[in-house]
Amino acid sequence: MTDFQLDGSSAPIELGLGVRLTAPGLVGHGRTHEARQPGFRDGTPGQETAALDDALASAEMSEAMSVELDATEAPVAGPAPNLRAPGGDDALMLEVPDAGPEWEHVVLEIDEGGVMRWHLPLTDDNQVAPPATRGAGAMKRFRIPRAVAPTPVGDGQTRGLVGLVGKKLLKVLVYPVTDVLLGHAVDLFAAKWEAKKRPYGLRLMTPDNYATPGAPQLTADDWQRLSSGRALLMIHGTFSTAHGAFSGLSREDVDVLNARYGGRVFAFDHHSLSHDPARNAKELASRIPPGISLDVDIICHSRGGLVARELAERGATYGLTPDRFKVGRVVFVGAANAGTILAQPDHMVSMIDRLTSVSNLIPTGFVSELLDGLITVIKVIGHGGLKSLDGLASMNPDGPYLKALAGAGKSGATYYAITADFDASAQEATAPLKSLVKDKLMDKIFEKAANDLVVPTEGVFAPNGSLSFPIEAVARLEISPTAGVVHTTYFLSPDARKKMKEWLTADATVASLEPAPAGV
Repeated sequence: MTDFQLDGSSAPIELGLGVRLTAPGLVGHGRTHEARQPGFRDGTPGQETAALDDALASAEMSEAMSVELDATEAPVAGPAPNLRAPGGDDALMLEVPDAGPEWEHVVLEIDEGGVMRWHLPLTDDNQVAPPATRGAGAMKRFRIPRAVAPTPVGDGQTRGLVGLVGKKLLKVLVYPVTDVLLGHAVDLFAAKWEAKKRPYGLRLMTPDNYATPGAPQLTADDWQRLSSGRALLMIHGTFSTAHGAFSGLSREDVDVLNARYGGRVFAFDHHSLSHDPARNAKELASRIPPGISLDVDIICHSRGGLVARELAERGATYGLTPDRFKVGRVVFVGAANAGTILAQPDHMVSMIDRLTSVSNLIPTGFVSELLDGLITVIKVIGHGGLKSLDGLASMNPDGPYLKALAGAGKSGATYYAITADFDASAQEATAPLKSLVKDKLMDKIFEKAANDLVVPTEGVFAPNGSLSFPIEAVARLEISPTAGVVHTTYFLSPDARKKMKEWLTADATVASLEPAPAGV
């Protein structure tokens, strides 16, 4: 451990192990910490910390050094340096010796308000440095916004996954570079990771197992039961799984839905990073046994809404003709029906930052699972593998996927929407969320458009070029900005769960939920 002073100058500070810090305009002190293995757990107890630790271990990331800064901004001493972060903000720079082609570095920044950001090595013009330009003897340069998010006052709630208060912490992380991350093979990385850790599958969602990973796949008897009457299909969003996405529902919620649908409630696990929703729909269709016809309602979250639309609007494209697969109602929960600007290549890291910062708000037990996916995408982006992220690219508002989907025919299903606009002043908002929204570095991407931190509020229901939109006001729930709901917490909202059950279990639809009498 080494203590050092920050005097506001642009003179590099040697931190040891060849690492240098340049922090113009910051006055105060800092301290380096030796690597702790594994990850963050030592000295920072708590379930959230353990979750991040587990995710880093799963991604084979270990800590090389951490740099703690406790400083205030001041006029730069001496000539003003031209040191800017990619967004144009005043920056500090951390330089880390390249350890050669077998190892890679990233920096995880934890702000005093609990905001977390990932940083990749940059070129002189602030582009992500191509791996080919890196090598032993070179220096990797990380330019990090100098400012910190304002720290909420008088709020004793958790500040995030690390529990750091009043400081900026920079974690230098290192991981091995495998063959699949090299050259063109990087384009296979996300698909291989999902095939191993997030495989395709269809499973029942019962009150006993809906939040349990590794549930058995549907059996022949299950398929027969699902085809005996109206069923409910649950479709998760990006970075998620069925058991993780819907774990915010209460056991009572799932019990009510199973009672209404006669136990015919099932979910679709699918690749959300490497495959687009059209490929997801094709994979689902291939898994329905011959001779099985389904009549379903759908609950979907986030990008899962695009998969639901593929099934409802273009099902015949995948052999799901109305006599084989009929969609009655779709409840879009925070769905990316108009995409999200965070899925554009220039903003993908910002999406990872937001989801990392709020990941500790999802139900305990699924934080590591979400973080594992986020870290995987950071690796892919850092190695120039954007071509392997078709699943994320499908949410790009200006991308070809959404334009093609808008040309689909009008759905015969009834659409409902649940959406939210997060307000940082809400009492229910935790400190990291308040800091996240107040932080200009995180919020300027959406400018003044209402959003749930990931998806534009109106994008769930507003016109998007498709004949099936807009969704009328009578068929949507717009959660109050003061409720503190963000993209990852819809199913923790009592209002959202109540409205979802109301739409799916209304008395007027009971007849259509039951099997038709023989001969009808």
